[in-house]
Amino acid sequence: MGSLRWLSQAHRVEAFPPPHEALSEPNGLLAAGGDLAPERLLAAYSQGIFPWYQEGQPILWWCPDPRAVLWPSALKVSL
Repeated sequence: MGSLRWLSQAHRVEAFPPPHEALSEPNGLLAAGGDLAPERLLAAYSQGIFPWYQEGQPILWWCPDPRAVLWPSALKVSL
C-alpha cells in the first residue's frame, strides 16, 4: 500500500501520480490538494482521474479500479 500524495497549487497541473499508484483502501484515492483549474482538470480527466470536492475540505483525486464507463452512444435513459 502506497501513501497519499499531496498536491499544492504550485505543482505542475500534470503532476498527478500514475493511476496504478492509487490506494486500494479507500479504493482509488490517488492524491489530495491542488486546485480545480481547467488545466488541472483536463490533465486529470485525460488520465482517468477525477476530483471529489466538498467546501472546506481538501480536493480528493480518485482513480478507482474498476472504473465505470458510460458510452454516450449506448446510453438509454428511461422516462
